Amino acid sequence: MSASQQCHARGYARARYLFVLLMSSAASAQECDLGAVAAHVQEQLRVYGPRSASHEYFGFIYRAEGVIASAVVRGQKCRGADQCTVDIEPAAKRIPQGAKVLGEWHTHTHQTGSRLLSLRDVRGAHQNVRIRCYSAFYAGPDGEIYAWDPRSTSVATAMATRTSLGRYALDADAPAVAGLAAANAAMETP
Repeated sequence: MSASQQCHARGYARARYLFVLLMSSAASAQECDLGAVAAHVQEQLRVYGPRSASHEYFGFIYRAEGVIASAVVRGQKCRGADQCTVDIEPAAKRIPQGAKVLGEWHTHTHQTGSRLLSLRDVRGAHQNVRIRCYSAFYAGPDGEIYAWDPRSTSVATAMATRTSLGRYALDADAPAVAGLAAANAAMETP
């Protein structure tokens, strides 16, 4: 093989490598699609945010059959800032078999909620960072919607990564909630 043939062969191999790399990056970007995930979260928070007067809502975001959706659960009535919990297991059980999990979102209550993430929020999301494309979002008690980095390991670090995605209206007439998973069978209906 002559030097020019070797150079051409290396050029072809490099071009093929770059093509494969570009295609895998495009597939990765399509798989994660952070813009579509953020738009879905904003839509979900426009529905569940106004309902968060005294209950927090939580949703796992997933893609199934090309559609981004959320498996949602409502927590028990919050009795104070530190007494507000949501059992996320019913939401996890509602994720369809074979779906790609993309992240999570949750609300803080209007009455007793904090503008800050809690250590429980940070640790919960951090447990899922091994999931490719995992994103985390929350809404404060004033309706402000934030994205934050689930790789954070402390509240201070997580708060430093927050990015505002806008706000939902607190007094909006929210559409009916279809398919809400019950975190507690004894709790009243949403």
